[in-house]
Amino acid sequence: METIYRRANREDAYEMARLSTQLGYSVLPTELKERVKAVQAAPHHIIFVAEQHNRLVGWIHAHERLLIESAPFVEIGGFIVDAACRGQGVGKKLVRLCEEWASGEGYAKIRVRTNTSREDAQAFYSRLGYQSVKAQQVYDKKLET
Repeated sequence: METIYRRANREDAYEMARLSTQLGYSVLPTELKERVKAVQAAPHHIIFVAEQHNRLVGWIHAHERLLIESAPFVEIGGFIVDAACRGQGVGKKLVRLCEEWASGEGYAKIRVRTNTSREDAQAFYSRLGYQSVKAQQVYDKKLET
């Protein structure tokens, strides 16, 4: 089965939203369309998608991270491959596309974060040469707007 890899466009929002629910991130396609538009307008961001038979089977978003304590690097912010397509090399290719983009933009490092409960994701990244460098807790606080 041929897989086409390309940059995302706003029309991919419905399929991207459908895929996002597989990881527990429910989002309306209209909201995701606006997010894709914003990401595409932001410098140092990229979204790649994988498509089979005119249906998305994966997407990945990577972006620059600017921190005071370290040199700029790229972080994979979101990544999903359809459960029915895992193990077929789709995810590996999407990650490699981000690595190539980051390298081409002059970054020396790429980072990804994954939930400690997602052992399959940890094994996947290890197979691609990523090394665990720290464990941490993530805290959110809702703000009044």
